[in-house]
Amino acid sequence: MPDLAKPRKLLVVSAVLVLAIAAVVVYLTTRPDDEPVAEPAPSSPASIPASPPSSTAKPAPLDPAGYQKLLTDLGTAITPAVQQLEQATTPSAVRDAGANLGTVVGKAVEQLSAATPPGAMHGTHRSLISDFTGLYNSSIPKIVSGATENKLCGGISATAALSRDQGVASLRDTLSKLTSPYHLGPLFPDAHPDPNRGAANGAVVLGAGGGKNTISVDNRSGTDQAVTLADGLHPVFTVYVKAGATASASGIADGIYTAFSTGGTDWDAGTGRFTRDCSFSKFSQSASMKDNGYTHTNLDLTVHKIDPRELPSGPFPPQTAIEPVEYPR
Repeated sequence: MPDLAKPRKLLVVSAVLVLAIAAVVVYLTTRPDDEPVAEPAPSSPASIPASPPSSTAKPAPLDPAGYQKLLTDLGTAITPAVQQLEQATTPSAVRDAGANLGTVVGKAVEQLSAATPPGAMHGTHRSLISDFTGLYNSSIPKIVSGATENKLCGGISATAALSRDQGVASLRDTLSKLTSPYHLGPLFPDAHPDPNRGAANGAVVLGAGGGKNTISVDNRSGTDQAVTLADGLHPVFTVYVKAGATASASGIADGIYTAFSTGGTDWDAGTGRFTRDCSFSKFSQSASMKDNGYTHTNLDLTVHKIDPRELPSGPFPPQTAIEPVEYPR
């Protein structure tokens, strides 16, 4: 007959093993909080990076020569951008040059933030980052905004405003504290007042001696004005009239002209433009000038203040605001 005792022994052993495993499981799931829990091994060792990403790794400190090269590179980029702003002659050119300067200064913030300075430069380095960040976030946007609103119409006035800005003053102070072997700048002009140039009332600034026809202007705009007669968009004759004054000028050649006027503050004779608070307008009255040997034509114009944000009154307004690009050059 079969020996039934052996199967019983196997059954007992199996039961013991099951109980032992269950006890281990119960122990691990009910362990005290200060005992380690067995974790499963990662499926792939490569899924855990051996070190932090390179973008977060702190670079080694630059030596003095390396840090000075960083400063030199910043100056090499910023100086021509400031010069471009100073040389701008129209509101749109000031706006674009200001935006470009902002881009360059923003890049400087990135370069400084990514660098670790020599130990003795940590304080100054933080100040440089703070100063350039202030220029990027506040000082330069004010220049761009001023150009967009025709308040800053020429680079000479834009850089004058920037030279007096508190952010530039803070940067100037930080740069003055750089000691050998470090140097940078000056990146911006020293603080100086706005230019305030002009011409004599009634001065003919373009086209004198072309003929015997004349023009008389009553300037009620509140700012100095330069009144231009143009053949299409080609300027032929321009007379300067002070705010609140009247002026007459002669020397206009025969022709049929369109009359324009530009007003503002700080007349730049070299460019024939105002560099601050500039306005531009066009007259609907056609200027037909003719000298027949016995008589000649005199054109009478009155210049009013024109707000470009307001719609002109009447179907045929005598004077309407225009964009700077529509002014004859």
